[in-house]
Amino acid sequence: MYMAMRTFSTMLILLAMSEAATVYQTLYIDKIYPYRISGKPVMAANYSSPGPLIEAYEGDILIIRVINRLNVSTTLHWHGMYQIGTPDMDGAVGATQCPIPAGREFTYTFKAEPAGTAWYHGHWLEQYTDGLYGPIIIRRQVEPNWEFYDKEELLMVTDWYNEPAHSKLSSWYLSTANPDGIEPLPNAIVVNGKFTQSLFIPVSGASRIRFRVINGASLSMYTFSIDGLPLHIIELDQTATVPYSVSSFVINVAQRVSFYIDLSELNPIYSQSGSSPTNSIFIRFQAMTEMYPVDILNYNLPYYTQRYAYPTFFNSLYLAILSLDSNNSTPKYQPRDVNSMSQMASLPSDNNMLAARPFNLTNYIVPNPTHYLNLVVKFAVDSTGINRGYMNDVTYTFTGNYTKVRPNVFQGIKPETKEPLLQQMVNRPKTLGLPSPRVQAGSSLPTIQSDGYGHYLVPYQAVVDIFLNNTDNGEHPFHLHGADFWIIATSNYPQAENLYQQAYLKRDVVSVAANGWAKIRFIADNPGAWMFHCHIEWHMAAGLILTFVIAPNQLLAQGYTIFNTQYDLCRGV
Repeated sequence: MYMAMRTFSTMLILLAMSEAATVYQTLYIDKIYPYRISGKPVMAANYSSPGPLIEAYEGDILIIRVINRLNVSTTLHWHGMYQIGTPDMDGAVGATQCPIPAGREFTYTFKAEPAGTAWYHGHWLEQYTDGLYGPIIIRRQVEPNWEFYDKEELLMVTDWYNEPAHSKLSSWYLSTANPDGIEPLPNAIVVNGKFTQSLFIPVSGASRIRFRVINGASLSMYTFSIDGLPLHIIELDQTATVPYSVSSFVINVAQRVSFYIDLSELNPIYSQSGSSPTNSIFIRFQAMTEMYPVDILNYNLPYYTQRYAYPTFFNSLYLAILSLDSNNSTPKYQPRDVNSMSQMASLPSDNNMLAARPFNLTNYIVPNPTHYLNLVVKFAVDSTGINRGYMNDVTYTFTGNYTKVRPNVFQGIKPETKEPLLQQMVNRPKTLGLPSPRVQAGSSLPTIQSDGYGHYLVPYQAVVDIFLNNTDNGEHPFHLHGADFWIIATSNYPQAENLYQQAYLKRDVVSVAANGWAKIRFIADNPGAWMFHCHIEWHMAAGLILTFVIAPNQLLAQGYTIFNTQYDLCRGV
């Protein structure tokens, strides 16, 4: 083992000496039918769902050619990538680009940063709900905590729906037939494209294994655990952490969690001399049923096409199998017989795991805020009888998907699907009609202002505190494009603000509790048009989105221009 570790260390040193590389990838976007018992088409990248793993080292240049073989338009968002200097590569239709028309292609070129576990997914017409997603790993030349593991595994969990998302589920969800706004409910859980008890992870002789878990679901959040083993967390989203030991953790939509296990810590009851001897153990994704709007275990879906003579209901427990002898045998105990790990002591009850500490605090500076924004989140029925999502009483309603309907505009942001907001920033920065921040009641800091249609002008280098006040009965995972943010505190862990001053945890998705709040802080140092939205796919469709218009004048001062390939996409819509 010592020689293996020395060899691994030498390899890392050699890699650190090498120059940044260019990494090429081609993704064909098409429909597949991977499950014989289902006639539902799955949208896939390279005829697989999840799509292929994209790997690079931090600082490499990614050149990804996306060829659309669907009969509808598409796009891909590179979730977690900063896109510094390449705001038109973010893949957010309406904000940064037009969609890729059917039969056409587009090449995304951007820098691989920051390092960590990221993912890509469709950002148009609810396509990632139907399978258009895949993992990204951006490696550091020297990985923090590398000495604790000898092997890596990746688990990508998602919701499975028996019905197509955009043509059937979304049209029902956003209709007068659903005034309560009940989200379409998943029919099953899928991990790495496999249903429960069909995914085997052989240890292959390794005793210390790193797992990267990505929640690519459209709705569900999960509690994750492995029978008989503590989980040592070493990365949250793309922030490396000091090892932080838990018996289980919660992962909300779009969040990523990395941890390692050490099989020498396996509870003795599972050994051959223990009370439950076995050659394999269960890996568990337990969907948190309390976050669904109805009793999902007994609810008959009103839009569901009945395929059997009897009702079928959601199984909230997904089981994968960790094969200790690599023979892929099933555990010799029943899932209900598990002897859970005793709960780790002194852990705060916080879904965002704010008590985890950043790995490297050298030069880790959290600046004081210079600006403020209070966002009130709610759902309400609009004048047409449709239940929509609102932030500060504004819902993003769309022509296409993510463009505000606003007739007869002569000044201000136009609602055209053929002119994304980023292009408007470049082509007519002086007529966007966005109000500047101003001091108002409730904060001594200047408050970021909206144009009344969900667009917020943010000055260059502003340090913005956002207070998310969730008045809804459901928990919401909010994601920021083009940056990450410090989570200052939440309603589940308010003491974090004082406990971790100057060392707040950074993530790009924050889970905001039902009828709770979260306070986050980000630096507006990346000019562009960046969406901020709930990552539950149905809530995006319902309008729970806004866009930060960051420093349009600075964008032009930096010499940014729109390439003809972007205009070509818009002409092809």
